[in-house]
Amino acid sequence: MDALWYLFAGFFVTWLILGLYLFSLRRQIEVLRNELTALRGERAADTQAGETQAVRDSQVP
Repeated sequence: MDALWYLFAGFFVTWLILGLYLFSLRRQIEVLRNELTALRGERAADTQAGETQAVRDSQVP
């Protein structure tokens, strides 16, 4: 009967470690998504600034 207890404890620890690992991956993916969103926003702002500069340059006589 003791062997069954160790089997259950090992099973529980294995699933606990797997759950913590998946939770960690989810947090890392969320951080990367936020960073990607910020970078896309910066790129959009840079593109708009470049287009505005191009329009100003084309209007100069």
